[in-house]
Amino acid sequence: MVRYYWLICLLLYGVYGLGQSQKQLINYADESFKLGDYYGAAVYYERAMQVDSLDIHLLYKYATALRKYNNYVGAEFYYTKIADKDKAGKIYQDAHFWMAVMQKNNGKYKEAAKSFKRVQSIYDKDKKGYHYQKAKQEVISCGYAQRLKNQVNEDVDVTNLGQGVNTTQSEFSGFLHNHQFYFSSLRADSINEQLEIKIPGNYKTSIYRAEQEVTWKTQEKIDTVINSSLSHNANGCFNSKGDAFYFTRCDSLGSCKIYVARFTGKKWLDARPLPAKINEEGANTTQPNIAKIDDKEYLFFSSNRKGGMGDLDIWYCQILDGQTYSAPVNAGKLINTPDPDITPFYHTGTQTLYFSSTWHSGFGGFDIFQSIGKPGDFSEPINLEQPINTSWNDFYFTLDSAGTSGFLTSNRLGVYYTKGPTCCNDIWSVQFKKDEPPLPSQEIVTLDDLNKYLPVTLYFHNDRPGPRSWDTTVHDNYLTTYAHYKEMQPTYRTEYSKGLEGEKRQDAIMDIDDYFKHYVDKGVDDLALFTKLLLEELRKGQKIEITIKGFASPLAKTDYNVNLTKRRISTLLNYLREYGNGEFIPYLDHTSPDGGALSFVKIPFGEYTAATGVSDNYYDQKNSVYNRKAALERKIEIQSVTYTMKDTDYAGLQVENGTQDFGKVKAGDVLTNNFVIENNGNKPLRILEVVSVHDCISVVYPQEEILPGQKGIIQLTFSTTGLSGKQAKAVTVIADAFPRTKRLIMTAEIFEE
Repeated sequence: MVRYYWLICLLLYGVYGLGQSQKQLINYADESFKLGDYYGAAVYYERAMQVDSLDIHLLYKYATALRKYNNYVGAEFYYTKIADKDKAGKIYQDAHFWMAVMQKNNGKYKEAAKSFKRVQSIYDKDKKGYHYQKAKQEVISCGYAQRLKNQVNEDVDVTNLGQGVNTTQSEFSGFLHNHQFYFSSLRADSINEQLEIKIPGNYKTSIYRAEQEVTWKTQEKIDTVINSSLSHNANGCFNSKGDAFYFTRCDSLGSCKIYVARFTGKKWLDARPLPAKINEEGANTTQPNIAKIDDKEYLFFSSNRKGGMGDLDIWYCQILDGQTYSAPVNAGKLINTPDPDITPFYHTGTQTLYFSSTWHSGFGGFDIFQSIGKPGDFSEPINLEQPINTSWNDFYFTLDSAGTSGFLTSNRLGVYYTKGPTCCNDIWSVQFKKDEPPLPSQEIVTLDDLNKYLPVTLYFHNDRPGPRSWDTTVHDNYLTTYAHYKEMQPTYRTEYSKGLEGEKRQDAIMDIDDYFKHYVDKGVDDLALFTKLLLEELRKGQKIEITIKGFASPLAKTDYNVNLTKRRISTLLNYLREYGNGEFIPYLDHTSPDGGALSFVKIPFGEYTAATGVSDNYYDQKNSVYNRKAALERKIEIQSVTYTMKDTDYAGLQVENGTQDFGKVKAGDVLTNNFVIENNGNKPLRILEVVSVHDCISVVYPQEEILPGQKGIIQLTFSTTGLSGKQAKAVTVIADAFPRTKRLIMTAEIFEE
């Protein structure tokens, strides 16, 4: 039961004692250990080792005490000694496991991964058991940490909240309410500088209140209705109305329940435990968090009750009328694991659940994760990465309503301590800079102001949208396509890592996760920002032309892929047509009263520009479909925006179809295409030059002016002599018009006889 109390508070205290013989010292240490005083136990074990440092049983006790009070360096050293003495793990089988855990806590990810592989071999007779499965997961996790260990998000600042709140003891679970800061702390009111607790002493966890003067400064413990002197009280939160306070109350045996105290406006009423359906008999129930979702109030909490995935899980229930509660629901296997999953916090504004776990891929100890969604529909957790997470313990994450600042609890380097640099927890402030550039507060003055957000790149699953179709358009909106694509991320991870083991498997999974996060998700974020800026510019009455290019991986036939890229481009047009309340429709239909208009140059490359080395083998879908390199080819790009009108009098340069695909041709064939251009302005158009950098392309273009409303022909001739494979050739038309330039493209797949 003491173990669960550690998970709730992760707080430690120490006492010194004297003993003459090694046996007496070990007895003192054992008693301290049983009481949860791991620091005091370590002191006694260390003294006992001065008599005999070769006793493997004493080494194990000492290493475990060091680990329990977060002395990771010392614990690693002594677990390593045990592992060297007991290489097969016949005496202390878990010493190898804990050595690997400590290596990871110390940021030694490569060494830890190697050690966890050794753990797998030690526990290979029980492949379904906890230690084997945990070691298997940790090999992946160490690879994740190794890959990201040098990446720190510069847009996040994490700083110690200071000595006005934090002490050399331990503080945790901090949050703001009505401009006051509430937190929990284990502070003895009779402890001296030598860490000796004077008897009698009141060494209980309590909830405190702090106010901001120059810095945060602790004012007092909150009301005794909540802070009972007979129990440990911690992990508080208010309901949405602010008239009820939920918190954890634990007895000395570590049996914890959630209580609620109600406020009348003048005083706190008696604190009462929640019903048995929440505080299940025989289970620990702790860390409440209240959130309002769709006008319904929910209680999130941690519990090791029956029906969980293992250890402490995240659960939730609906608060029906302030007094009654629905049956608790497990947050699900995406969130919960065989390890402790704790400290839930739901941020209503972003519909995101935050929690901490030691199982999901992280940097060591507890890491903080986010999962987007609502109760019953949470997404796969994402690690918040550095500097929010470290190789030590990071938990109790909270955010303000705006999502720009918050708090976390951590025993990272920088805490105030007397026992050891990572012994205890402090509360840390988290400040976020904007994830994306803010919308301009002033008008976009030049076209460059809009173009700087380009290219916007959007990605697709293989043969999507409109699979097995020769159509050139679909009804799908890109966001719908994106949602379906994201649902396939677990499939990508499984298929691309199929047949791989250990680090190679972990690297493959990390490749896929990185692709979805930094390419697929980023594309949607970029599109959202670009769309807002584009609409703002159109509302000024501007006529704008967007160049969109489509690409594909080389799995299907060339002519099929060209149509596929056209379908992909059509999803973007559908997105704009369905955006908001139809704001873009008048601009797309050229019927807007403000004169603004939106048109497109669509360039479907197919796979003509696909990277070399991308597989086109249908029967090797691991590399032709689920490979990251292949996935990067399946995209469309918003590459440029141009004004199509500047002055009242202008010549317009418009091309009916800027791309010609010849499909499969024989080497030596001479290919010719006439590109039709039109002057859609009100003054004569003069083509100044058609520039080509390819010797195989010859050009004929009109030398005379093209009058308003009239058309002309630019003839391109493509000689395929000496060429083979997929080719894409382009020329640039330069004209005395708006826009000033246009690109004309010819593609072909050339075969030698």
